[in-house]
Parts: sequence; structure tokens; C-alpha cells
Amino acid sequence: MALLEDCIAVDLLSGRDARSGEPRCAGVLGFDHRSNELITIRARVTLLATGGFGQAYRHTTNPEIATGDGVAMAYRLGAEIANLEFVQFHPTALYPAREHAFLISEAVRGEGAILRRLDGTPLMEGIHPLGSLAPRDIVARAIDFTLKERGDAHVWLDVSPIAAEQLRARFPNIVAECEARGIDPARAALPVVPAAHYACGGVRSNQHGQTTVGGLYAAGEVACTGVHGANRLASNSLLEAVVYSHRAAEQLATELTYPAPLMHELPAGNVRTVASDADWQDVRSELRELMWQ
Repeated sequence: MALLEDCIAVDLLSGRDARSGEPRCAGVLGFDHRSNELITIRARVTLLATGGFGQAYRHTTNPEIATGDGVAMAYRLGAEIANLEFVQFHPTALYPAREHAFLISEAVRGEGAILRRLDGTPLMEGIHPLGSLAPRDIVARAIDFTLKERGDAHVWLDVSPIAAEQLRARFPNIVAECEARGIDPARAALPVVPAAHYACGGVRSNQHGQTTVGGLYAAGEVACTGVHGANRLASNSLLEAVVYSHRAAEQLATELTYPAPLMHELPAGNVRTVASDADWQDVRSELRELMWQ
């Protein structure tokens, strides 16, 4: 167990079924931080639960580790990938979004807050009959278009229509975060930007978490189950993270008695180490900016 705790997965092992000869995942290629060496972890069954890829974008609500590694590993192994273009953006993250974007709940707009351009004009006027209460994908696209058209860094969420007492009572966490950043929401509009929030696409899997490669399962945001379509609703991720992972656990248990898969020769030169963070941070920043644009 100590070995696994000090090891990070960098690729999936390619193999074939010992009985049928069909392609099959044979485990994981890992990098041991203690020894600076690559190690192989053989497995009859491998479950991907690596999350989404929000960190590919400049602004995201995702944790720092959500860089899409699981999707990339499955792709290299030959698993089918689907719907990567369906990325849900939350329209109102507090700007600057920092490493972990703080969301301004859509309920704030439900209480009467209005989205405005930096010149004060209502942003959603003439775009949707519901104005600032339009669906989140429409609002996020409208904000993105405004930012790119005008070259602005953010837009305003005007909370002045909400009484200060009501704002503090209904949204204490939002008020506290704003005040921690030096913003008095009772006196000033909130600077907001869209942020990459949830990947509806990923490694295609069935109702039991099985991917198109034998011995490889996927659950959670890394998986594409198809249950969300192109734009998930709030909290629907529980379906993928709880229901589908439970089904996957039940199904993969039936495969643990299979003969160990025959492993192909390891691909050469597929892992490179770097001397320091500076060697890849510039590339990462450039990629996030490109994806944002």
C-alpha cells in the first residue's frame, strides 16, 4: 500500500484477454516518486475515477488535479471517447477566479440580481425573454461573447435590487467571501466570469461502468454515460458518482476470477520527467488560454 500511495498513474497497460485474445486493459503504468522510476501495476480489472478536465480552461471550479488524465489514458489505450465538446460552464464565478473559483449561486439572480456590462447596461436584455434568469448555458455564452467582443475581463452582477438584510440572510457564505476579498455586496456590484464546471463527455461507458475496452471501467466525471445529454442539471453528477460507481463495483467483482490478462510490451518513451515546475507551467498556461479562447 505504501508503494501505491507514493505512485501516480501515468498510463494504462495494454494487454489481451488470456482466453479470447481480445484487447484488454492489463493494469496501470505508474511513476514512483520515491525512486523516480516507472513501475507496472498488473490488474485483472482497472477502474478510472479521475474526474473531469476543467483545469484545461483559464477559469474553472475544478480542483487542481482535474486535468483530464484519465480520459487521455483511456484514449491512448483505444477506449471510445465521446462528447468532449459538451462542457458545462457556470456563468457566474467571482472574478478573479483564482485557483478554486468561488461560485455566485444562480439563486442570487433568482432573488433579483441583474447581469450588466461594465458600462452598466443590462447584459441579457434582448438576448432571452427571461433576461438574467435565462438558462445557465445561454447566460454563460452571452457573458463570454460580451467579454470577447469588448475585451473586458469580467461583467457585473448587480445585487442592488436585493435588500442588504435579505442578501445577508439568504446568502451568508457569498457575502462572507465577498467581504473577505474587500467587496461590500451591499454597496458594489460583483465582478463575475463564466467558469468551466462539469464535463458531460468522457470515456464512454455502459450502465455497469464498462468501457469499450475489456477490463477497463470508468465512473464519475471521467465517464460519459449519456444520462446528461449536452448540459447537465445541478447535482445530476450524483447519478454518475454514486449510482454508476456502485453498479461498476458490483459488475467488476464478477471479473476478478478471470485469468490475468496477457500484457503487451511496454511502449517506449511515453513518459518524460521534467526538472522543475517551470518547465511545464508556461505550456500549461498557454494551453488554458487557448482552450478559453
